[in-house]
Amino acid sequence: MIPRAAIFLLFWVAFSGRIVLACSCAGPGPVPCGEFSPTSLVFVGTVESIENPPPDFDQAAKSSVDMRTVDQSGYARYYFRVDEKISGTQTTDIDVFSGRGGADCSYHFQKGEQYLVFPYKSDDGRLMATICSETRPVELAQPKLAVLRAMRDHQPVASLYGSMRSVQQPYGSVSDDYYGKPVVDTRMILRSDKNTLQAKTDANGNYAFFGVPAGKYHVEADLPQHFEIAQTILSEPVPPIDLPQNACYEYNVDVLPTGRIRGKVVGPDGNALPYASVELYRPSLYRGDGRSLGWSESQDLKKPEFVFEHVAAGDYILVYNDQERIEPTTPYPRMFYPGARELGQAQIIHVEEGQEISGLEFRVSGGRATRPITVRLVATNGELPDINYVEARGNDGSSLSEQRLSPGVFSIQVFPGIRYEMHGSGYCTATHKELNTPVGVVDGSEAGPRELVLTFPGPGCPTKSDSDDDNE
Repeated sequence: MIPRAAIFLLFWVAFSGRIVLACSCAGPGPVPCGEFSPTSLVFVGTVESIENPPPDFDQAAKSSVDMRTVDQSGYARYYFRVDEKISGTQTTDIDVFSGRGGADCSYHFQKGEQYLVFPYKSDDGRLMATICSETRPVELAQPKLAVLRAMRDHQPVASLYGSMRSVQQPYGSVSDDYYGKPVVDTRMILRSDKNTLQAKTDANGNYAFFGVPAGKYHVEADLPQHFEIAQTILSEPVPPIDLPQNACYEYNVDVLPTGRIRGKVVGPDGNALPYASVELYRPSLYRGDGRSLGWSESQDLKKPEFVFEHVAAGDYILVYNDQERIEPTTPYPRMFYPGARELGQAQIIHVEEGQEISGLEFRVSGGRATRPITVRLVATNGELPDINYVEARGNDGSSLSEQRLSPGVFSIQVFPGIRYEMHGSGYCTATHKELNTPVGVVDGSEAGPRELVLTFPGPGCPTKSDSDDDNE
């Protein structure tokens, strides 16, 4: 069996020009099913006690505690009673360690709870658990446990297995207890160009397909009206599953509602604001203190409207600039749809199951004037860095966000009366080189220039022909 790997990813945030370090997990994807390796340790166990437990992050958040002041160092030690031996152990109790941070890939077990555990051995010999392994509460592990037991007992193993659940978009501002339940007693279809197979979910929403030939498959299901198999957060269709021969791949199916809310944020002149972002809340979940984390969608120059996909039935409010940070991309104060300053004047948007609410016009007003600057990045020789962006800072201490118009061309909103310094930054993946342009200065006044050219000096990145020559 191939464990998932914990990796740290660098995310480039397009609207802030910042690099953010975050924990993420990369899985191997569908692979041929193998036997347990001699070093594989897998067990079902109950946490009997915890030494040096991690902080209570939920309670800290409710108390508005600055998490930078909370001690997250060291390791928590979890004492497990082994309830079922799957692989690699003959003992009846095991100690497992994990980090204590909120974003360090650590797994925070709860005392008295039962888990399926996939620890790994660290260089110092300790057994460690991370969120990037297949460790999970045992109630969420039944499909996996069935496969592990079959492998242990040398029984037939499912080629594709998992659970199917009704979910909503994973934002706390729109949560509803109706969702997160298993889709039970439902026919599922696994379809490729050459093969069609059927299975049925059980009373817990779990399913299994056996003897699936290699191929690319789509999953279908006989679902209730106004629901569909889809991805959370992403709007693209669910990609096919590329199964190899003799696969044993876990694949959990998300079923989402098909409701939708779409509209435009417009300024006093009636034109759509190119950088406007709005947040969606159920009225009962909106706190109104500027610290809520709402489901946010944006419009831009290429798509001058906001769209909320897979919206569950219910009542909602829309909020613009909830944090009331007046910046060139959000030059207007907090407002509520359809254009009110006070929450009590907000219009409730009611969505029926599967309904599309469209044509909303969210009018904002009372803000500061802005104007756009076009920034072009060019290279003296060679080509532009394949990763490139603009960093801009005003003499008022503000940082600006850019909107990519085309490769190397960006639009940046500025405030009149502010002097801005801008430079291009880039990274050449072929040579692993970071590049920067000299700093250019822009006056935000209406009489100032509307275009700025920033040039990467020197050879820049190699041209395609140079890269081809290097590879020969």
